[in-house]
Amino acid sequence: MDTTVTLPSMATVEDHPLVTDVNAASAARLTGVERLCKSISDATGAPIALFLVIVIQTVWIVVGQLTKLDPYPFAFLLTVSNVIQLVMIFIIAVAQRQSSQYAELRAESDHDHISRLLYHQQVQEQLLLRLAERTQADVGDLKAAISTLLTDV
Repeated sequence: MDTTVTLPSMATVEDHPLVTDVNAASAARLTGVERLCKSISDATGAPIALFLVIVIQTVWIVVGQLTKLDPYPFAFLLTVSNVIQLVMIFIIAVAQRQSSQYAELRAESDHDHISRLLYHQQVQEQLLLRLAERTQADVGDLKAAISTLLTDV
């Protein structure tokens, strides 16, 4: 009788039917508008976006002063900036709502996976105790350690 145990391959572990890809599930839920809002929010949240805004406004102020196209108090610059800010408020709100939905989905998935792991661990503990008892090994200390773990929660 062959007693060798074959372990699952890495492909089997990664493609386990009980493990869900939260990133793929979240991306599949997004509408086209939500994807666009996420892209814009991600781009405007980058440090390079801050640098570009500072450079553009500085250049605009200098050119506006020198050419008198938009002199102080820079009415056109302020109008354009306010319109952009008003639009960005809603884009960021959509992206924030979407981010919170992703966090909820992730938390549910984590809870599900941790519950499965704990159940699997309990089954293994019971199996090990049964094996130890069948081989007539002293399992008193094992039972005490397991009961200590269960009561420390």
